[in-house]
Amino acid sequence: MASLLMLLTAVDEGLGACFFGIMPEHLQPFRAEFGIPGTYDPIGGITVGYRADDLPPQGARVGERRRARAEVVHRGHWGRHA
Repeated sequence: MASLLMLLTAVDEGLGACFFGIMPEHLQPFRAEFGIPGTYDPIGGITVGYRADDLPPQGARVGERRRARAEVVHRGHWGRHA
């Protein structure tokens, strides 16, 4: 859940973000590179950054803000907005 919130927040702030899984054969190099103690078992990481200037925007919703919560949240019955 925390990963999802981090990804959504990055996109809302105009950044690019991507979750990637860590394959077992890459776990030790990943631990060494980022100083992760052996008591933790990372399953993935998140990259966050700005897009390169020479790449065109992708997707139909680029630059659009999210709809208001009251428009998309339904309480107990479809169409009954919060």
